[in-house]
Amino acid sequence: MEMLSVECLRCGEVRSVPGQGGPRVHPGDCARCEYVGWALVADLTEKVRRILRERPPERRRLYAA
Repeated sequence: MEMLSVECLRCGEVRSVPGQGGPRVHPGDCARCEYVGWALVADLTEKVRRILRERPPERRRLYAA
């Protein structure tokens, strides 16, 4: 099974989780900050990371265009 790297959208903690053969993974709570929002490391650019850091957590939803 492939391992995927995901990054916490609040604090930037990175962890590896097993890929489940689909678009979704469930890494659970962040051990550092207890946030539950994650994104694949490969999908995040520095610009997106900066935007997310500057927004309060309750406004950190990204919508596909």
